[in-house]
Formats: sequence, structure tokens, C-alpha cells
Amino acid sequence: MSFKPLKPNSILATLLAGALFFSLFLRDGHSFPPEPANLPPGEYVAFQPNGDIRRFIGETLHIDISFLWFENAATARVRLYEQDGVIYSTLEAETSGFVGFLTDYRKHYYKATFDIMDNGKRVRSRKFERKVIIGGQEEQTRNIFDYDTHTHWWYKEIDGEQVGNGSRDIPRNVCFDDILAVFYNFRNGIYGKVDKGTRYTIHTVPEKGVDKIQVHIMNPSEQKGFMSQEGRKNREEFLLKVIIPKEIFHTKTGELLFWSSKHLIPLETTVKDYILLGDLHAKLNRRTTDDSLKISTEKVGLK
Repeated sequence: MSFKPLKPNSILATLLAGALFFSLFLRDGHSFPPEPANLPPGEYVAFQPNGDIRRFIGETLHIDISFLWFENAATARVRLYEQDGVIYSTLEAETSGFVGFLTDYRKHYYKATFDIMDNGKRVRSRKFERKVIIGGQEEQTRNIFDYDTHTHWWYKEIDGEQVGNGSRDIPRNVCFDDILAVFYNFRNGIYGKVDKGTRYTIHTVPEKGVDKIQVHIMNPSEQKGFMSQEGRKNREEFLLKVIIPKEIFHTKTGELLFWSSKHLIPLETTVKDYILLGDLHAKLNRRTTDDSLKISTEKVGLK
């Protein structure tokens, strides 16, 4: 039997990566009290820059994705939940409407199984799974991380049949943070203090020979030009530039731009110069909370 591999460097995969890198909802404690109605967008009474990372349990982030003249062409949801004493994070996304028809109603599902490390300050994935469904074809990749033996195993299946597998060493004192682990660890200041002018290098799961992501929070002078161009007036916002190798997501520059509130809440994300489509745009729709986030991964078979 011959297989036609699904390409992870799709429009939807690119926007999901961009939407996740700086979705920062920093809260104190495990409950989420109502916020005053007069707070500016992206600001919260209980903001704190770091603490016990389990305070994020119960969140769902809802993201709208648009490109060219197609508004809300896709939607994404990111969740963190605890089940039987284990912490999980999931991401679900799918195209809809006319764009859904053009893309065979593409669906992406991601799931990370976390260990809590450093006295509750960071998450480290023991397993990271990705499932992509395009029309009637399904591709699933599993990554397993053993930090006792410092080994990373990976397996790839298409329509239930294994088509690839392998292993590699995990360097000492390095964590292969998948996109969901990066999402929560960045929120908690694990990669360094969030401040204008700061740069970060983050180790991630190697793919196509790439194992690092570069992040730069622009300084005020760099940010000023973008604010003028986009008509933004809040100087307390952060503007981040994330450079992902362009081969991974089929962009001309590999550049993603993020606007964040002063409380590190994502406001808007732009994927620059996606080939044939120009700039793509993701915008936070809303944040909801729930103590029993167990449905999405069970229904897609990532258990």
C-alpha cells in the first residue's frame, strides 16, 4: 500500500504555533474569580508573573483565525486539565465554512502529558501526541521522552499503520519542550523574566534538523514603529517576534509577531508572509474555565 503523507506545515499548523507561543493567562490559585467589568482588555486583578504552574488548570482559550478576506476561517481551543493526578494539555483546531470545504475540513489535535518539575514551577512532557485529519485520511505522531535514560522515541502512523519510528539522545540539562510545554512554561517565566528588549532561546522537539526557537521581546524604540503603523496607543503592551525556521512552516521569513497586554495576555498574533497567502491573523476570542476538561482527547482517541 502507498501513502500520501499529510504535511504538518499547513496554514492551520502555522497559525496554531503562532497562537500558542504567547497565550499568557497568569493567575494565582486554582480558581478563577470574576474580573471587574471595567478592566482594560487583557488585564487581570490576580496577575502574577510566576508561581505554581498548576494555577492554570481549568482554563480554555478560544482563538479565531483569519487570512486574506476570510474572517474566522478556523478556530482553535487550548485546555489544561488534571485527571487521576496527572496533568494534561490539549489543543483542538479545525477549519470551517467555505475554507473548511477548500481544505477538506482539516482538523488538528495535540495532547501533552506533563510531569510537574522544579517544585511546581514548570511542566516537562513525558509524552506528546499529534493527530491530523484531512478528509478521510488520518496521520498520528507520538513522541515519548524518558529523562532517566535521556532518550526520545518517536512513532508515526497513517490510517492506523506505522510508517516510521526512531530514537535520539536527549542532551543532559536539556528539555525537549513541545509546543504545549512551551506555552505554559513561558507563561510562568521559566525561560527568563519577560521584559522589553529580552531575547530567549528555547529547546524544542527536533524536527527537520531544527531544535531551537528564537524569541525576542522588542524594546520600546523597536516597538514604536509598529504601534504607529497599526494605530496602537497602549505603550505598556509587549510586541514579540518569534523566529521559526522558514522550512518548517513554509513562510518566507519564519517570522511570527505577537501583541500582548502588560499582564502578558495575548491580544493578536500575525504570521508574516505565508507563501501565496500573505499575512495570517489569529485573535483571542475569549477565555473560559471548567473543572472537568476531559472530553476532547477522549473523542479523538488520544488517551
